Amino acid sequence: MSSSTVSKLDELIGLSTAKNFVRRLAKDDHGIHAILLYGAKGSGKAELCRIITQLWLCNTPGDGGADGTCRACMAFGRGNSPDFLPIEPQGPSRIIRNEAITNTNPDKDDPTPLLTFFRTPPMFSRHKVTVILDAHRMNNSSSNALLKTLEEPHPHAKLVLTTDSVGSILPTILSRCLAVACEAPSGTELASAFPDATPDEIRFAEGTPGRLRTVVERRELYRNLLQFAQQLPHRSPGEALIASEAFQGIVEGFQIKESGVRAANAEALDALAIYFAREPSCPPTWPQQIIEAHRRIVGNGGSAIVLDALFCGLLAR
Repeated sequence: MSSSTVSKLDELIGLSTAKNFVRRLAKDDHGIHAILLYGAKGSGKAELCRIITQLWLCNTPGDGGADGTCRACMAFGRGNSPDFLPIEPQGPSRIIRNEAITNTNPDKDDPTPLLTFFRTPPMFSRHKVTVILDAHRMNNSSSNALLKTLEEPHPHAKLVLTTDSVGSILPTILSRCLAVACEAPSGTELASAFPDATPDEIRFAEGTPGRLRTVVERRELYRNLLQFAQQLPHRSPGEALIASEAFQGIVEGFQIKESGVRAANAEALDALAIYFAREPSCPPTWPQQIIEAHRRIVGNGGSAIVLDALFCGLLAR
């Protein structure tokens, strides 16, 4: 493998099985045309995905790995490779729809779908590569449309899929991909990489380096969320709307321009569910109620209404 590929791979925390697979892939892909990377959110799937993509695009691999200097690698690094097609969930409901896979309306000016993209050979790379992030977010139509490419792949076509919910992937898709587990690092590896992380921060991150990096970078926000979570069981039913207002105030800190308030609510609710799922004194129904509120908000529900209803339900005696 080239030093470029080695350095990127070595920077990843944990993932020993997945990294060994990529090293073998760099020497010989054995005709593999579709890979499914699965593991918890923040485990490093996205980084592995980029490494594999560059490896398959690279026109002049050194010792089987991406050299990082050829035209294909440089274009990929700049984010303008014509031989790379990223697909990810779109819209408030975060769904990958059929038009991302096949051209359902030729008269509509949609982005190039996967089947059209693979129809022609690469312009200047070794292969054409499509990455489907959060593949479990494909609806039935897009999943079935993808099967055609998986069953009869073009010789120049390569696919990398990622998911943190492998059980939600259609068995017909799963059986046609080489599934690679992206396991979380050991506690020792995580502590070595994040020596100043607190037990509560590691708890919010569920032991994954990607999420822990985010928690540490937004430490003050998660500290506020922790204090809110610790106080919530001691609130009375009459304070439900006060709790909802306080939570929405915390959510404002989570909001960033690129993602908006819906994503901020989803992140904060996700963290709240993680906290209470591991809190022995928490009522057993709380995590599921929070997860249901998360699902409604991601599904385009009105945030204020959903949150008011959530905290009224949590604090009902």
